[in-house]
Amino acid sequence: MEINYVRNPYFIRHIVLLSGFLFNILTGFPQHTVIAQDSITSITIGHAIQFNSIILNEERTIFIYLPDGYKMNQESYPVLYLFDAEINFKPVCGVVDILSRWKIIPETIVIGLSNIDRMRDLTPTRDRKFNIGGGGDNFLKFLREELMPFIDQNYNTQSFKILEGHSISGMFTMYAFIADTSLFDAYIAISPSMYWDEQIMLSKIEDFLKTNPLLKKRLYITLSNEPEYMLVKETIDIIKKEAPANLIWKFKQDTTERHEIAPLRSTYEGLRFIFSK
Repeated sequence: MEINYVRNPYFIRHIVLLSGFLFNILTGFPQHTVIAQDSITSITIGHAIQFNSIILNEERTIFIYLPDGYKMNQESYPVLYLFDAEINFKPVCGVVDILSRWKIIPETIVIGLSNIDRMRDLTPTRDRKFNIGGGGDNFLKFLREELMPFIDQNYNTQSFKILEGHSISGMFTMYAFIADTSLFDAYIAISPSMYWDEQIMLSKIEDFLKTNPLLKKRLYITLSNEPEYMLVKETIDIIKKEAPANLIWKFKQDTTERHEIAPLRSTYEGLRFIFSK
């Protein structure tokens, strides 16, 4: 018996289905049902505000993460101030969320400071070799007189505050540690660039520790696989020699970690250290 495939409806149906299947594979079309737009919801980890600073004479973008259930209670929370928020805000908030969810650290508000001119704002002196920077004291004034009072007035904050920075902002975190002890209680300095301005920070830290024997802070410093010119180990030698008795501090180096992604692990381990008993 001769079968006419062209006129056979079952044959034609299978050819059409097979053709459509191959077309989807070759063109990369998804093989799942299209999702209706009204069934899509956003997942957010925080919000951003525009803060007009008189001291800096510019508008700054501030990222804010609030713990789950923040609006449903009147609890107050410690605050983590984070430099380089345009890069590190999302991963740091993830670390804070998972650690607080499992009661390893308390629920914490995160305030992310994004950059406009990083080298201007997050450097304590003008670098004599490169002739850049030096606006650090003005930026600390912005934190002290404008941003931190605003956050305390508008959010349920505790007095306990942490500062975190990486690389250049890690060096500036170390500067904040010695420049104004009233602002923060704990510090996470990740791969700080201690070579700044002919390593001026080394002598500043040494003088500060020698003249503040009653200092009571928590300090966590890390180093990844960066070169020796970062001068972090020289900084650690000074702290080992001059640290006051009530300075609770720790240094950790992980030579398997890249400079660019060091904040993820350092935040995790730094917060565990800061909130440890």
